[in-house]
Amino acid sequence: SLGAVRFCRENVYLRDNFTCQYCGQNLPTKILTLDHVVPVSKKGPKNWTNVVTACRDCNQRKANRTPQTANMPLLREPVVPTWLPSPELDIKSGNVPLEWIQYLQIKAG
Repeated sequence: SLGAVRFCRENVYLRDNFTCQYCGQNLPTKILTLDHVVPVSKKGPKNWTNVVTACRDCNQRKANRTPQTANMPLLREPVVPTWLPSPELDIKSGNVPLEWIQYLQIKAG
């Protein structure tokens, strides 16, 4: 499908705004992990709707369970993104059209 967003670690983090989908913490990538909502051992697929951003603590706590059995509900249903902000779209560098700025979430940092 044309224009499909490539499924990879960085893009999952971007989709989830670098935020753990269990505890809601916004974290640096070195503390983030990918969590399979339905674990691989339970035939959970490796795709957009089954993989979410999770901090290490939540990922370890959830372990080999579903959010239901771990009593760790997801903050948001994982979806297939139709587009993602490009990391190259950096406001400070000035390569973003001015009329876009109001629509972009500015990450402090």
